[in-house]
Parts: sequence; C-alpha cells; structure tokens
Amino acid sequence: MILQIQHETRLEYTDAVLEWLAEVRMEPVSDERQSCHSFHLSVSQPVTLFRYQDGFGNHVHHFNLLTPHQQVRVLAASIVETTPAETDLAANSATWPLTLDNDEPELHGYVQFGGPVRDTPLLAPVLDATRPRPGERLGAVLERVSRHIHERFEYARAVTNVSSPIDDLLTQGKGVCQDFAHLMIAVLRSFGVPARYVSGYIHRPNMDSQSHAWCEAWLPDLGWVGMDPTNNCVAGDHFVRVAVGRDFTDVTPNKGVYRGKGQESVWVRVGTRALERVPSLSWQEELPPLDVPLTALHQRQRFNWWRNDGPEQEQQQQQ
Repeated sequence: MILQIQHETRLEYTDAVLEWLAEVRMEPVSDERQSCHSFHLSVSQPVTLFRYQDGFGNHVHHFNLLTPHQQVRVLAASIVETTPAETDLAANSATWPLTLDNDEPELHGYVQFGGPVRDTPLLAPVLDATRPRPGERLGAVLERVSRHIHERFEYARAVTNVSSPIDDLLTQGKGVCQDFAHLMIAVLRSFGVPARYVSGYIHRPNMDSQSHAWCEAWLPDLGWVGMDPTNNCVAGDHFVRVAVGRDFTDVTPNKGVYRGKGQESVWVRVGTRALERVPSLSWQEELPPLDVPLTALHQRQRFNWWRNDGPEQEQQQQQ
C-alpha cells in the first residue's frame, strides 16, 4: 500500500512568544515492513532544520525559532509504502516462560518498568485474567492480552492525558490508544516478555485517519511483532511506524519549550490517502488541502521556570 500522510500541528499563544525550541519525531522509518520514499517538513516561520537519529533509531528534526510570534504551523508530509503483514502468530513456536540470552542486552530495557508503564497493584486483575500457562505459545499470549484489553476497556478521549500512568486507565476503565498500548506493554513485561511502544499512523479507508499508538512484543522466532489492543489486531499494512521507545515519553511527536507570558493552545489534524503509485519528486508542492477539522489538544504537560527579571515562563509542550 502506498500512502500519503499529512500531519499538521498549530500552536497559538495569547501573547507573543520570544523564543521557541522544538524537536519533532514525525519522519516514518524505513525497514523490512515499510519504505519511506519521501519526507517533507515545513514550518510557518523561517527556521533552520537539523536532523539526527536518537538512541532508539528514530529520526528527529529540531529547530529554534528566535523571532517573536503568536502562531506556529508545522506540517509533516510523507510518502510511505507498506507491505502486507506476514506475521502468523499461530505458527509461532516460542513458549512461555521466555528466557533472554545475555547476547541480547538491548532487550533488557524493554522488560523494565518505568514512566507511565508502572508496576502497580491495580494490574493484578488483568494479570490474573491473561496469565500464560507454562509451555504456552507466546503468540497465543499476545492475542489473549490484546483481546482482554480491547474488550475490558473503553476507548474514550479527554479522560486521560499525555502524562497519565496506566493507573488512570485501570481506575477509570477508559482511555485512548496511548493508554491501551502502555497497559499491554505493562502486562507483557510482567510476564517477562520484552515489549515496546510504537507511535505512527493508521489509515482507515472511508474513515478519519489519525495518529496512533500500539505495542510491539519481541518473540525469539518472529522478532518484533506489532499488536494493536485498541483495535485488537496485528499491525498490518494500514499501519505506518514513525518511532519506537520504552513508552510515549521516548517518541513524543512534538515537544519543546517556549519563553513568553502567553498561554498556549494546540490544534492537530492528520490526513492519509492511498495512492496508486509513488508520486514525482515535486509531490510536496501539490499537496491537497487537509479537509479534516483541527482537533484541540487539552492534555498538556508543563514545567514552569520563573526568571528573575520578570514573569516570563518556559513551558514544555507535547502532542
């Protein structure tokens, strides 16, 4: 499947921002499951873009905006070709419990709890309902955990926020894809199965497209396997991977700090469409207008520092 993806973020301030420093993780990866043919990042204010690769292999762009402003528009556009999922969990031969070899040290970070993926007593009912049997195939375990989360918890917006630990989902019984992914990661790590967080997009024909999050579990005979507990399915060719990490804090699409007195409002929209072929090199000059409404993000994580010479503040923003 060939997909064109547009991800627009608008940031508005009630007073002029004096300085704005940001980094974004919006460039899809290229691997054996997908190829990012083109990526284009534009900012409404004049900036110099820098690019590097973080410790998880994600592509990061960062820039500094030094001119006073009250609005910034960031548009990331990409052309990605995905391949159909060939993962057959029924054919998986790895069994539980899983023993990690010492020659796989990179996996040990994905069995540790931290950040929003907490080892909380509230996990007990979910663990009891999904606990593997000795000798059970891990593919069946993944399917059971995903199905339980999908059936037990309700998808609902504006209930949790970007900094919510899994306690909030377990207490309220509802949340968004980020919470579902965090919970599945916590369950698998409790069982000693390496699991990581994936951010990206999901293309849904004849439905609104959206940024999305799911879980990947490591199985010795299959490698990293994507499971989406929000939709209770294996991540297939309508999923586009952008970044991976231990949890959401490692893969935040857009984060940074600004210096100014104004309050910030953030608006986001995502559009995807399937193409019959890879477009020309000048495709970004002919992008169709996004015909989906902007969505206000109310979940904000902020850290304030007060300067000695006035009530100017720097605030971290993530979306």
